[in-house]
Amino acid sequence: MMPGHIAAAADGKNVLSVSAGIITSVWLPGSIVDVHDARDAMRAVEQISGGIPMPMLSEMTDVEISAAARYEFAQTTGVVAIAVLGSSTVDRVVAAAMSRHTRYPHEFFTSRDDAMAWLNNFTATVSPPDGYTDGISALT
Repeated sequence: MMPGHIAAAADGKNVLSVSAGIITSVWLPGSIVDVHDARDAMRAVEQISGGIPMPMLSEMTDVEISAAARYEFAQTTGVVAIAVLGSSTVDRVVAAAMSRHTRYPHEFFTSRDDAMAWLNNFTATVSPPDGYTDGISALT
């Protein structure tokens, strides 16, 4: 799959896209994410990024993530940094729990603009793959 496309993962709980060198991962509010969902989402990240680690904005408002899923996310090598976008204290606690074992910069934000500004610091370190397109089209 080429960057710029939209991909659904985790049985439709997660939607991924790429724009301006940043992966956006949106989790359906109210979702319960288990280790299988996390693995599926990380496979989708690998596909949508063409195997090149990129910065990621992860929208996780009102999402419950199992300990095993948090560990799985922390082990990924498919990202160079993650900005977690949430809206509540619970979202902040979930994001903090996820950051314990990460190998990459990980920050929590309540402002999308602030999250994107932070992630833009990491886009210069990413070289887009050959054939990169920044348009978005639906995955069939």
